[in-house]
Amino acid sequence: MVAGIVSRRGALGLLAGATAGLTFGTKFSFADAPLKVGIPIWVGWMPFWIMDEKKIGDKHKLNAVLTQFTVQTDARQALAAGSLDVCALNTADVLAIDAVSPVAKVITLTNASAGADIIIARGVDKVEDLKGKKVALEIGSVSHFFFSKVLEKAGLKESDVNIINMSAQDAGAAFVAKAIDVSVTWEPFASQGIASGGTALVTSKDTPNLIIDIISARNDILKSRRDDVKRLLDAWYDALEFVSTNKDEAFAIMAKHSDVKVDEFAGMWAGVKMYSRPENIQLIGTPEKPGPYSEAVKAMSNFMVEAKLIPHNVEPSSMIDGTLLA
Repeated sequence: MVAGIVSRRGALGLLAGATAGLTFGTKFSFADAPLKVGIPIWVGWMPFWIMDEKKIGDKHKLNAVLTQFTVQTDARQALAAGSLDVCALNTADVLAIDAVSPVAKVITLTNASAGADIIIARGVDKVEDLKGKKVALEIGSVSHFFFSKVLEKAGLKESDVNIINMSAQDAGAAFVAKAIDVSVTWEPFASQGIASGGTALVTSKDTPNLIIDIISARNDILKSRRDDVKRLLDAWYDALEFVSTNKDEAFAIMAKHSDVKVDEFAGMWAGVKMYSRPENIQLIGTPEKPGPYSEAVKAMSNFMVEAKLIPHNVEPSSMIDGTLLA
């Protein structure tokens, strides 16, 4: 379902009124008050449904309800409003929440884009040649953030190009229709553009650990139900292990919940870098010695302030809690 894949990366506006927007839920047994977990549709979060179908939560005596969201903004708003306890989101989502009120923390990193975000071009050989060109992308999205960092590395500014605001899907379609010669988009729209005669000018492989997805939890839940959140993280990492040891079955489960074919899902999975527990410990670090993820948070926060998406910067130390990873 293309719409589901797209929803993970929509525009990063400020929080509006909260809405449930949920499609269905799955309950693990044990106890009467389940941990409410939100899961937007995105390739890097599909291991949650392996946790469900393989009953990995039962092994950990996990007390949880998994709820799938077709629109990621709805999940973010539900977490902010307290309708969810834990939610799979991206770094920018937690910044958007905490810039309004310190509600949630990042408790683990799930994945980074590693090739799934692409600048596709026609008649352009290098980034420096983008000066003066029209570029289609969704303003305020992770595509915008990705593009700004690519320009910065090449010594260019956004004012050096003419940005045309389009969704990732529309940017890809405009490129295929030859209505525009440069688009910033992601899979599967990027591959469609390349098949129409474009080239991959830059991909997120060239910007490792820049676009990062996470699991977040409300601060009040981290205080009152810390053991339950720890059980959830342990089950998550067991689900990742299942993917590595039972790839065919795992891909079938994850493709079903993404509403795509297995071979399509395999291509999408290849475009993300999934983080292991040891990698998380290294990337997050400790309060005394923060890891590289803190710099990624600062970069995203600065971008969102400059783009007037949040009113002020959020300090990484106030929104990261890696203590449950041990």
